[in-house]
Amino acid sequence: MSDLSPDDASRNRGRTDKSLEDEVRSDDVEEATVRYTLDLAKSLHKRLKRQALMEEERSMKAVTTEAIEDYLRKHE
Repeated sequence: MSDLSPDDASRNRGRTDKSLEDEVRSDDVEEATVRYTLDLAKSLHKRLKRQALMEEERSMKAVTTEAIEDYLRKHE
């Protein structure tokens, strides 16, 4: 009996097990995404939205992803 819910099983259908390291290194292929929910202070959200959308004409997702990538590079 599987511990996966029907939705999890559906999303993982046909997928082979990979180590985390293999998944992280597969930069040359378009990578699947996962949803990550985050609670931000209203003031921080407003500043991020203003900077990303109005000043840089970028999505908040793009700015947040870049920030996370920079953080991880600094801590490798």
